[in-house]
Amino acid sequence: MEPVPEGSNRGNQLRGRKVFLGIAVLLLLLSASFAFADYKRIVSLAPSVTASLYELGMENSVAGITVYCPKGTVKKEIIGTLLEPDMEKIVMLNPDLIVSTKEGNNKAAVEKLSRLGFNVYVMETSENFAEICSNFYNLAKKVGKAAEAAEIIDKARESVNENLPKIKNAETKKVFWEVGAKPLYTAGKHSFVNDYNYYTKTENIYGGLDMRYFSVNMEDVLEKNPDIVILVNMGDISAEELANWQRYKSVNAVKNSKVFMLDVNELFTPTPSSFAKGISIISKTLYPEIFVDKK
Repeated sequence: MEPVPEGSNRGNQLRGRKVFLGIAVLLLLLSASFAFADYKRIVSLAPSVTASLYELGMENSVAGITVYCPKGTVKKEIIGTLLEPDMEKIVMLNPDLIVSTKEGNNKAAVEKLSRLGFNVYVMETSENFAEICSNFYNLAKKVGKAAEAAEIIDKARESVNENLPKIKNAETKKVFWEVGAKPLYTAGKHSFVNDYNYYTKTENIYGGLDMRYFSVNMEDVLEKNPDIVILVNMGDISAEELANWQRYKSVNAVKNSKVFMLDVNELFTPTPSSFAKGISIISKTLYPEIFVDKK
């Protein structure tokens, strides 16, 4: 091939293309390094975030957590609560990543952390099992754990989908979810507990109301006459509340001894593995004759 003259237009074009390609490759490499940064000092602002990071095998990278987050096996700095994070402690930790939730955290506090120059990632709210998996996977991509997340999600889906064939002949029962006692609080259409109902062949008596969590009055609950009452032991729900339900002898759930108290940490932590575990717990609780050996 004839050599290109040093000063020709064609020579300049070829050199320009080489420079452009070199810059493009450099930018791709840089973007890849930022996309999969090796985070070493992560601050989690919510229990669900902390649980997700633990599931992804990143406990040793978590430097700070809130009061109600799972503690794990390695000591971490407590940086306040979901609504009142301790800004001074967070700044002192100098995190390379802060992870919050869209609904649970104080929006003003999260925005302030962003203005201070911290790398803040906000997890979306999960309204069903599919969104739990999607949001978990998006966090995993942020921290470079997409492959691990895909495996976790596949196992959770497999576990969840095992349920329906086993209970296909069961009669659909009405469930009242009690997530607060004073005032009486329950879950509506936008809570992922409705997928617990779906996979355990039950029906949330307030599943049609276009809200996430809201207050109800006991008279209305009694009128709906749930077959099952599930108390989630959070806040002011205790063994005393379990005993209080025994006053309502005309309610199907009370008559048939179907009032149960379940652990909030095992049911209300929106991660794929926790959701699958929740399905297992509810299934064994409601159908002990079918799921007698289910762990």
